[in-house]
Amino acid sequence: MIIGTVVGASGLPQARLMAASVKRVMPLTTVVVCLVEQFPVEPLPDIDWIVTAKDISAYIGFHDFDGYIFKFGSLQCATAMKAQLTAYLLKAFPEEEQIVYLDPEMYVMRPFNEIWGMLTYYDVVLTPHHLEPSPPWDCFREIGTLQDGTYNSALVGVRNSDGGRHFADWWVKMTSGDFYGQPKGLYIDQPYLNFVRTFYHTGILRHPGYNLAFWNLHEHCRELYWVEDQYVLTDWTQLRCVNFNNTAGLLDSCMNAFIPDNWVYAQMWKNYKQEMEALLPWHSPSSWSYDFFYSGEKISDETRLRYREAKIYRSMEVNPFTLSNGSHF
Repeated sequence: MIIGTVVGASGLPQARLMAASVKRVMPLTTVVVCLVEQFPVEPLPDIDWIVTAKDISAYIGFHDFDGYIFKFGSLQCATAMKAQLTAYLLKAFPEEEQIVYLDPEMYVMRPFNEIWGMLTYYDVVLTPHHLEPSPPWDCFREIGTLQDGTYNSALVGVRNSDGGRHFADWWVKMTSGDFYGQPKGLYIDQPYLNFVRTFYHTGILRHPGYNLAFWNLHEHCRELYWVEDQYVLTDWTQLRCVNFNNTAGLLDSCMNAFIPDNWVYAQMWKNYKQEMEALLPWHSPSSWSYDFFYSGEKISDETRLRYREAKIYRSMEVNPFTLSNGSHF
């Protein structure tokens, strides 16, 4: 099995923690990091390969990388490259039958036995955001999920088959963003996953031990316990992996709202943050290199939006990073 993830330089500590957790429980798994920066970095512990996003795009035959990445801000860079990384891994490692994308904030607790089994049969494996319905008067989470996508792209499994490769190529095309009506916001990749079960031979991973995250802490099947030196969920279900995504403090706020008395989860979150703090001195804070024109001028959000809209209607031959915020598209 190969596990891949996408980060900018600021996300390397999270990627290292994810990789270390993978190697701890699945030591034979290969971990590949797609680095969305202009320059490569030195090898890092527990990560087998670090490949720049531009090199990945060239490898899969997606040649307008500069025009592609210019449209997105730093928070979107990971979602912008997930499909391309998936297509790359399928092509670059033809001998590997099972490819799994994991967000860098994921932390693996147990081997992915269920995913391994499903990828021997299905071409694509997806994880739903929710496994239990909420009552109508408390369905705001489901309404938000309808906008962002029913399935969560923090964990996507793909078999190295004709169907799996076709899915990855289709996902790359749909997330290119050069057409009218494309998804807005951070999650440009997720809404398209709604169609995958219809288009491809797809398995839905309903195991509650995968992708425990802020958006599903309220679900009864995901109540967390510490029993006999291991984490278990409701009905003694083993915890496979946790998603420690805390964008805008949502994990902290959801813990306070839904599980304020669960000391087990609070301690697990504290342990993760302590491991993260231990890595931070090795990775000095730095600005995202694709946040700037070659001149050094910072690219404004308004300029990215104008460029993105202009590309819908006409071909743009010039490298946008050679321009400025005052350029007309």
